[in-house]
Amino acid sequence: MNFGYRRSRVLAAFAVGALLLAACGDDGGDGDGATGGTDATGSTGATGATGEGIRVAVLLPGTPSDQGYNADGQRAADAIESELGAEVTVTESVPVPNQTDVYRQFAGQGFDLVIGWGGQFTDGAVAAAEEFPDVNFLVVNSGVENGTNLASVQQNSQDWQFVAGYALAKLSESGKIGLIGSQCFPGTALTINGTAEGARAANPDIDITITYTGDFEDPTGAQQAAQAMIDEGVDAISGNANNAWFGVFEAAESAGIPVITEWVDNSELAPDVIASSVLKSQADFVTEIARDVQEGEFEGKIYITEIVEGAGPAISDTDLLPDDVYNEALDIQAQIESGELDPPADESCPNQ
Repeated sequence: MNFGYRRSRVLAAFAVGALLLAACGDDGGDGDGATGGTDATGSTGATGATGEGIRVAVLLPGTPSDQGYNADGQRAADAIESELGAEVTVTESVPVPNQTDVYRQFAGQGFDLVIGWGGQFTDGAVAAAEEFPDVNFLVVNSGVENGTNLASVQQNSQDWQFVAGYALAKLSESGKIGLIGSQCFPGTALTINGTAEGARAANPDIDITITYTGDFEDPTGAQQAAQAMIDEGVDAISGNANNAWFGVFEAAESAGIPVITEWVDNSELAPDVIASSVLKSQADFVTEIARDVQEGEFEGKIYITEIVEGAGPAISDTDLLPDDVYNEALDIQAQIESGELDPPADESCPNQ
C-alpha cells in the first residue's frame, strides 16, 4: 500500500452533485472464487455470508485500460477475489442512465455486495438499496448512507492532491498550470480544488486554468482542452480523468510539457511527459470493506480514507521529476500528516 487509512463514522451525509457521463459497454466475466458458505446477519448491515463464498459485483464507468481510476476498480475486484475467495463479477462501461437496472440485476441474482465504482453510480445504489434490503451496496467516492445496507467510501483526496499541486507548480517555468476535470461533483471537486490549493502554496502568484470536459472517458475532449491551455501558455498539467487521460498525454507530448496523473504510478503510459502520479489507490481499502461483508460486519455508513502519519509517499518519483521538487513535496506531505497543514476540503464546482 502507498498510504495509510483511518476509518471513521461521519454523522451527516454529504450532498452528491451532478452525475458523470459514461459510454455503453459489455459485461465482464465472473471470477473463479469459491461459492457456498453460511449466511449470517451483520450487526447493522444487510444479510451477509461468513467465511468464503460471498458474491461481489463491481460496476465500472469505463475500462481498466485507463491504468487509472477504472484500473483501480479492477484492482479492487482482483484483490477481493484473491484475498477473500469471493466470486467477483466486473461490468465495464456501465451506462449511467441504466445504473439502477444493473444494480437490480445483481441484487436479484443474490449477490452479497454490489459496488458502484464512482459517484455517478449513487442514485442507482440508493434506489436498489431500498428495494433489496438483504443486499449490501457500496458507492466509491460518494457520500451516501442509510444506516443498514448502503454505504459509501469518501476519500479526502485534497490531502494527496495538495502534495501533487505543490509539485506541479514547481514544474512550471511559465507560472501557468492547467487542471483538466471531467464532471464536477463533491468528490471530484476535492481533487481539482485540492491540487489548485497545493499549487498556490508553492507559488502564490501561480496562474491556474481549470476546465471540466464533461466526460471521464473521452480522450478527444481532453486533448482539445489540454491543447487550448497549452496555446494560452500553460506548461504543466494535471487533472481528474479516466481513459480521457490519453488525450492529455497526446497534447502534452506534442508540446513537451510535464503531466501529473493519479491513482497509481502509471508513468509507462507516457514516459516522456508523466513526471509523477498521485498514489491514492482505494483498492485495498475497498477490499477491507468487502471483508466486513464476509464477516457480517458491514455498516451502512460513510467510510473515510485519508493520509495518516507514517504513510508512504503521496506522489511517485520519476526521472522527469527533479529530486529537489520531489523532496519538497514529501516535506509538504509530512506537514499534512502531522497536522501542521490542513488542506481545505473545497467541494465547490464552477457556476454552483
